[in-house]
Amino acid sequence: MLGWAALRPVLVGMSLVVDAFVVLVLVIGRHKGWLPPFIGFGMVLLGLIWFMGWSLRHRHDDDRGS
Repeated sequence: MLGWAALRPVLVGMSLVVDAFVVLVLVIGRHKGWLPPFIGFGMVLLGLIWFMGWSLRHRHDDDRGS
């Protein structure tokens, strides 16, 4: 049975892929008014990258006894 600590990297990874796709579409499309959403989603992307690293380092937290 997997705990939340083991599942967290998978959930964060899926969010990371979706956000990276949005940032990529914004850069490629460059429609009128693309810069504010790009900055917003780019900041979220940086946070998700940090959170992915943190969640990978802490994925065995559930194994340390209850």
